[in-house]
Amino acid sequence: MYWQYPVVVNLIVEEKSSLQFPAVSVCNLNRMINNDTQCEDNRPRINDGVSLVFSELSSLSNCKKTENGTTELNEKNNGALKFLMEYYKLGENERSRLGHDRNRFLDGCLFNGRTCSKVLLENFSNYRYGSCITFNKRIHGVEPLRISETGFSSGLVLKLNIEACYYLPSTHTQGVRVVIHNPEDIPKPEEDGFNVSPGYETTVSLRQKIIRRLPSPYKDRCVDFKAKTNGTVNNKIECIRTCIQEYNFAKCRCTDPTLAVMKHLRPCDFMNATQACCLDDVLIAMARNSTMCKCPLPCESIYYDEKLSTARLPSETLFIDEKTDLSAIFKDMRFRYESVRLNVFYSSLERHVYEQRAKFQPSELFSYLGNELALWLGLSLVAIAELTEKLVISIKYLVI
Repeated sequence: MYWQYPVVVNLIVEEKSSLQFPAVSVCNLNRMINNDTQCEDNRPRINDGVSLVFSELSSLSNCKKTENGTTELNEKNNGALKFLMEYYKLGENERSRLGHDRNRFLDGCLFNGRTCSKVLLENFSNYRYGSCITFNKRIHGVEPLRISETGFSSGLVLKLNIEACYYLPSTHTQGVRVVIHNPEDIPKPEEDGFNVSPGYETTVSLRQKIIRRLPSPYKDRCVDFKAKTNGTVNNKIECIRTCIQEYNFAKCRCTDPTLAVMKHLRPCDFMNATQACCLDDVLIAMARNSTMCKCPLPCESIYYDEKLSTARLPSETLFIDEKTDLSAIFKDMRFRYESVRLNVFYSSLERHVYEQRAKFQPSELFSYLGNELALWLGLSLVAIAELTEKLVISIKYLVI
């Protein structure tokens, strides 16, 4: 049993006087403004006019295999894939210019009843969701915020304007992508997070949970990504993406640009049937064999156990008569369709810590061995004494 390295999991409930507030990242579900919009005339536009479909390569597969085994392009998604190729060639500054203005996207920010400091708000650009903002990310020289109270009034309040009138026709979902994560982690809205609909106030109550795992040779074989010296992979998600790209490049001699890692290698052309089908084949093979990527869990994970609830935002215009200003009605309707109010707070300062520990410590191992040795040694002495007694009785019987 010792060489199987079993573990036990201890649950520790800690009542803290204060907790570190998580980082909150928000992204507009529409990554680029509509070039045919009539909302305003001073917005940047893209020139090729190709519609952008939010679904990435996995749902826009351009590979079509015929019965005789040859490959050809599926022309149905050609326009979307052509635009996707052009979009991924753009630099971050250019993508930001063509996307939603971050200053207009964030309409208001309050933390613990006070206006958020601009130092705590960091902009970043995401390939899939465009313009994004992170609140409370750990940056050099600034420690993440801590909270010592619970409840609605002690957390973060964000007022967001999604600018729905700028949405592309091919963007089928309106709203905001929200990721709540450790301030030290890089947000990954493609894999983590949840969507929030416009026209509603969404409250998110949090309870912090920490899981600590043991490294090899124990079962989870966790890795401390932050302590790794090479710095190429910072978390498990990046490890998986890097693994996929390595297989892509090994088989196709190019990589999938939508994965946003290993960008120094030659990207595949989605309009090339051979390369598009090759990427599909790699994903199919990796889906069938889950052991192809060796990406262990981190040795420490922080979760926030989000619980969501929603309420419809109020409407000021309830009745219409001859004196009603119709422009106010349209303004209210636009407010409903474009506004998001997000409230994030701790519901409790209790922290649940799940900690793996080795079932057999070295001292316990020696204790078990000592007990076993004492047991068998005791049995042996009794057997020797009994055998000696029988021999003595037998000798006396023979002599007499």
